[in-house]
Parts: sequence; structure tokens; C-alpha cells
Amino acid sequence: MSTVRPSDGLLSASDTIRLIELLAKRSSPVDGEALLFDLAATSPISWSRARNTIAKLSSYGMVRQAGPSSLEVAKPQTKDWSNAIVAQLAQDLAARITRDNAWSCLKRESTSGEFRIDSMTLPSLEDGLGLWITEFGIATRSSFAARYWTVVIEHQHLFLAEATNANRKLPRRSKSAARLAADLERQAHHGEAAEKWVLEFERRRLSKHPLRDQIRRISIDDVAAGYDILSFASEGSLNHDLFIEVKSHGVTKLFHWSRNEIATAREFGQEYALYLVDREQTSKAEYSPHIIMAPYPEMFSSPDSGWKVEATSFEHVALHDG
Repeated sequence: MSTVRPSDGLLSASDTIRLIELLAKRSSPVDGEALLFDLAATSPISWSRARNTIAKLSSYGMVRQAGPSSLEVAKPQTKDWSNAIVAQLAQDLAARITRDNAWSCLKRESTSGEFRIDSMTLPSLEDGLGLWITEFGIATRSSFAARYWTVVIEHQHLFLAEATNANRKLPRRSKSAARLAADLERQAHHGEAAEKWVLEFERRRLSKHPLRDQIRRISIDDVAAGYDILSFASEGSLNHDLFIEVKSHGVTKLFHWSRNEIATAREFGQEYALYLVDREQTSKAEYSPHIIMAPYPEMFSSPDSGWKVEATSFEHVALHDG
């Protein structure tokens, strides 16, 4: 089998079941590439995702190597492959939450008893696990972009068991200085990676521009500029006329827009753009960011905007002493 690249993601739930059922029907081990050829014969698949899926099923103890390149199911007596995957998947997700000490992403609604997952604070799902969580029915969401997912009641006990084990550890303060520093470092890493990706994206977009080398990151020298990348709107522009603020996001398209950045957007108007970069997609050659030209706060807050705006901090100014 070729080397897998986790960021390419996984097959859909239905294709995963077809793959393992196809393997289970074989009376003897089968070459991995031959298995993928057979799977591709019935419907189009991504080969890299198929290889990732085999690697994931292997880590779940459901598929094993029977030779240098041959595969077989590890538990041929299994009848319900979907439920078998669900059990491993729920444990995988709960284990990641425990590993990253991220239990704040899972809350129980006091009135309904439902378990809600905040997808924005989940540990990294860059290997495509987010797709499986919803497609295999671990959790449901009202729409593809919904931030909050509801754990299906049949699987709540799996998370309760993992939370019980996690709670046996010594309690910690809400967020230590070390954890805060780690969170900030992770956010900074995501932001820097997205900016570097946009820099290369712009240079490819303007590959014939005589001044393409002057497309550059401003954030390296001026973190208060209100934008990150200086670029050109077209190959006909000879003076910088595109000021790009880069926002990195994960499964859910969410970004924070500071007062300074908003003021900069108003100042530059049509020459200002938000580039929303899905960090789980940047490894794909065909990927393009979500670009919002000339953004302004009101365009996100209108009822039909397709966005939900929430205040995450407030400035308090005393009107008098005492």
C-alpha cells in the first residue's frame, strides 16, 4: 500500500462499509491495491482517502496485514460492521478529548439531558474523523456548518465512561499558565501557517505579475496593521491595492475580527479582503479559500447573512472614580 497522508481525509461511511464488507467476503487475504480497484469499480472513490480508511480500520483492530501487501478482516465473525466501527469511533473521539484535556467541548443540557459537542473546541480532526462522527451517527448536526453537534443518545454512555475515567485524575485549575500558553501557541501556529499558504496562493494567482515578489506578509513586521498580506488585485495593478486579513478555521467556519481589523476594513473599503482558510483543506492542490471582498460588520449580522455573530469580549470604561 502507498504511504497515507491523514490530511486527505477518510471515505464516507457508506463507502467504508462497502470496503470492509468487500474484504470480509474474501475467503483468503487480498492485495490492498486490488481491493481498492474492486471498490472503485462500483463507484468513484478517492484512493488516498481509501488508503487512509484502511489505516484507520487497522488502528481500530478491524483490518490487519496478512502479508507485505495483503489484507484481511481481523474479526470475520462480525455481522454489523457499522456498529463495530461506531464503538471504536466513539472511543477514539473520547480518548482524543481526554488526551488533549478538552472536555469543555462536551456539555450536557440540563433540561433535555442531551450531550452537545462544540465542534470549534474539539481536538484536531485533521484526519477526517469529523466526517465519520456525523455519518456513522455518533452525533447529529442541523447543518453542515453547524457549530454544535448533538450526541446520539445510544452513544452517550461511551462518553460518560471516558469522562468518569478522566475525572479520576487530580483536578486542575480552569486554565494554567502553561495551558494558556499552549493554546495561544497553537492558535499562532495555525495563523502563521494560513498566512504562509495565502502568500503562496497569491503568488500563484499572480504568477505573471512583474512585481509578484512584492506580495508579502506584513504581519511579520507589524502585528497591528489590521491586515496580514500585501498583494495586488490583478496583474494590471502596479501598486499594492489588495490588503488581505487571513483567518484560519477548522471544521466550522468561524473567525474573530478585531476592532482594529474592522477599522482597517472600513479605511481600505474595496481594497480590503478577508481570506477564510480551512486548514484541513490546504494540502489539496485544487483548494481555494473563501474570499470576502470589502467586508463590513453589518454584512454578517443581518438575518439572512448566513452568519451568526457573537460578542466574545467587552470593553468596560469607568465613568467616574470610586
